[in-house]
Amino acid sequence: MRDTKLARLTPVFLAAALLGLWPALAAAQAVTTQVTGAEVFDPMNFLGAGPVGTFTNPGVMTCPGAEPTGNPMQPCPPDSRIQLRGVTGISRMASTSPQLAGSFSWEMNANWDADGTGPAWGTFRLELDEGGVWEGSWTNRRSKLDGMAVWVGHARFVGRGTSGSVQGMQLQLTIVGTTYSLLPVFWVAPIEAEILEPPSK
Repeated sequence: MRDTKLARLTPVFLAAALLGLWPALAAAQAVTTQVTGAEVFDPMNFLGAGPVGTFTNPGVMTCPGAEPTGNPMQPCPPDSRIQLRGVTGISRMASTSPQLAGSFSWEMNANWDADGTGPAWGTFRLELDEGGVWEGSWTNRRSKLDGMAVWVGHARFVGRGTSGSVQGMQLQLTIVGTTYSLLPVFWVAPIEAEILEPPSK
């Protein structure tokens, strides 16, 4: 009889215990936020709204097996691959979210085929307008549309908050950017971002 009563009371005790633990369990859950925006790089003012961004270091360009042409629109002979190392620049991250809007500094390396397609990679630093810094790395795969002077890059950025309002958070960005020259000099690329805030203590 006593065992029967205990069996009946056990679910009640468990429910009460879970209710008591619920605030702690809820606080321990990571929070994920979806954010959108655009990266803008327009140093020559193609959009007519004033220059946005700049190259801060041209880096080093080589043409394996050939000599550079000196022409920025065709930097290597048409049948030569293109290698870039240490190119740096600053662009603009535009977003309605203060966790994404700011000055975007990046470093780029690339190994491209003669048609400007192939992998690129580097590091980044996003200094937010409202305080805080994201830092991380990125990879990109660039392809070319058939018969057109149009290149599309699919880039993935992974970073972490190193100071300010995003300290300790994690960031994942996907940017699909379209450019219109062999060496990219202008882009407005949509961004899809995921921000992960770790469980509170």
